Amino acid sequence: MANRYFKDHPKTLEGGIVKLYGHVVTTTSGTIGSQTSKGFTVTKTGSETGRYTVTLEDKYSSLRGCSVALQGAADAAYTTAKGLNWFLRGVDVGAATPLLYIQFNRTDTGADAEVLDAAEFWIELTLKNSTAY
Repeated sequence: MANRYFKDHPKTLEGGIVKLYGHVVTTTSGTIGSQTSKGFTVTKTGSETGRYTVTLEDKYSSLRGCSVALQGAADAAYTTAKGLNWFLRGVDVGAATPLLYIQFNRTDTGADAEVLDAAEFWIELTLKNSTAY
């Protein structure tokens, strides 16, 4: 499990909870223009529409929660053809290469879809750092 010194433990009824946060800015066709995060990196998943790979720097015993907030341009018309919803795929935070996938999809058909050009999204991960408590 992760052996870093985590700051300001959250107040939870369950011990060993860790929060990680990230921010991603896209350019066109979902390409990542920039990102800031601690404890993980985000890459565009090759050959997959609207999918991003989140690779953790450490292993964890389980994922307790994930939140993604998508922000588009301030003054743009949004269509159902773009990825405005999200869900998780392939969560394995305890693997040799711990990761999960964030998948964006259309609001009308549910089909995989790229996010809007110049979109930003924020990721909040809640992870369990130990099975001991």
